[in-house]
Amino acid sequence: MIRKNDVHLPLKKHTLMKKQKVYVIVACLLAILSVIAIVYKKGGFNKSDAQNLSTIFAIEDTSTITRIFMADMFGDKVLLTKNAEGWMVDQQRPASKHKINDLLATLGSIRVAQPIAKAGHQSIIEMLAVSSTKVEVYETKPLFTLFGRPFFTKERLLKTYFLGDATQNNLGSYALVEGMSAPYIIYKPGFRGYVTPLFSPKPIDWYSQQVFNTKLTRIQNASFIDVENPENSFFVEKSGPRSFTLLDAHKNVVLDYDTTLLINMLSEFRERNYETFYPNMENSFKDSIIQYNLYKIVSVTDVDNQTTTMKLYHMITVGELWQGGDLIEEIYHEFNKDRSYATFNENTDEIYTVQFYHFDRQIQPLSYFLKR
Repeated sequence: MIRKNDVHLPLKKHTLMKKQKVYVIVACLLAILSVIAIVYKKGGFNKSDAQNLSTIFAIEDTSTITRIFMADMFGDKVLLTKNAEGWMVDQQRPASKHKINDLLATLGSIRVAQPIAKAGHQSIIEMLAVSSTKVEVYETKPLFTLFGRPFFTKERLLKTYFLGDATQNNLGSYALVEGMSAPYIIYKPGFRGYVTPLFSPKPIDWYSQQVFNTKLTRIQNASFIDVENPENSFFVEKSGPRSFTLLDAHKNVVLDYDTTLLINMLSEFRERNYETFYPNMENSFKDSIIQYNLYKIVSVTDVDNQTTTMKLYHMITVGELWQGGDLIEEIYHEFNKDRSYATFNENTDEIYTVQFYHFDRQIQPLSYFLKR
């Protein structure tokens, strides 16, 4: 007698065997991919066979780079990291956008100028061991993609360079990629000079020099305080999308002024930069500047109530005053006509310089904006 349930036994067995085959195939694929990934990571594939030797130093897709660490043999080191806001220096200060772009462009375009004769390999490697800049480049991307889906996405070390001195003609750099046995001479197409200085391990070389970055339409109010001549001070308040009210030193509304001059001046706050940063200025000199040389305070508040304040201090030149070959004054004090010292956002620990060329309109007196 055949039982009713026995009719389905062969079908169930066939389905089970089919599933087992699928599992075996998937397991084999994953095993193969894992082996490929491990061998690739360990350098099992000869990179010089996989790509043209002239481009072996270049990074094909710099958009995946998320971290660059650079260090030299003198203790200088810097970490550049990419986040949602942009690039940061040592995870503390914004990095210069154009310097980062230049660095990424360099990483994407480095070429081998020529190999080094085998007899010179050891001497160049010894040189790189004691006087090179080490550059570690990391990227964030999947280890592999299967059926359009990324797997094992994380940050990984992409390349490690050792960049050395210039060649005799100063047009190439001695360099080595970690994992390769031979050093090479590299260069950057279109760049006259050797590339090692472009990989500075000093944090200060990567700082963003931007002070103000507020667009005209986002300015809520601004103040321009003349410390030495208070009557020359003035204030600006937003009155419309692209219109403002001008106030004098006593907060009285000024009616007869040149609107174009004022709007042009305010528009420049979208990008104003400092010139130089002095991280190691002696405290006694710094204190004397802050205590005696303040002459202008410029402050801008945006629609989100974020305020940026710049204080300007005279840069004084001390020397002898001569006229017609005669010494007129032995100790002569003169204000620098091109630049001044500056501090930002009440931080008096850091002293900068700014050029009048970049802030000429912002330090003008109220009379500059009045109709003549």
